[in-house]
Amino acid sequence: MVNSVDVTFTIGRDEYVRAIRRHYRSQLRLARDIVGGLIALCAGLYLLLATQQTVMGWSLAIPGALLMGLVGYALILLPSMLYRSQPKLKSEYRLHFDDTGIGFKTNDIDARLKWQMYHSWICDEEFYILYHGTRDLSVIPRRSLTDEGSNQFAAILERNIGPRRTK
Repeated sequence: MVNSVDVTFTIGRDEYVRAIRRHYRSQLRLARDIVGGLIALCAGLYLLLATQQTVMGWSLAIPGALLMGLVGYALILLPSMLYRSQPKLKSEYRLHFDDTGIGFKTNDIDARLKWQMYHSWICDEEFYILYHGTRDLSVIPRRSLTDEGSNQFAAILERNIGPRRTK
């Protein structure tokens, strides 16, 4: 059993945006929000255009439009804004994972992190996403790992954070 994995990568804007969108799809109930928003918006527009119930129409159309706007913001605008606001994301990451913690190096950072700061993780065919804090996450592209390294990394995560989280 190998007890450490080294990972080096630079994450690009498009890759980071895809990772954040996957994060939001795993965290939010998008299907419910989109369907609910569309139903409220359509019902409100129907009441406004086809009946005399303008108060009820506006009270459905406005929240429906706001909900649709929030979903669009979370999936379209926010991921790009997050990437632009974090200069550290443009640096090369050099990470060392073992059972004692995580070595974290960029051009501006040289730190050792404890596993206790992470509380859960998910992975798919393209990314590992590790969660710390209430809204903070770390994205590790799977392309930076060999197949064997990916399996070893998953084993280290399971030992130190716990089983992979499902939606």
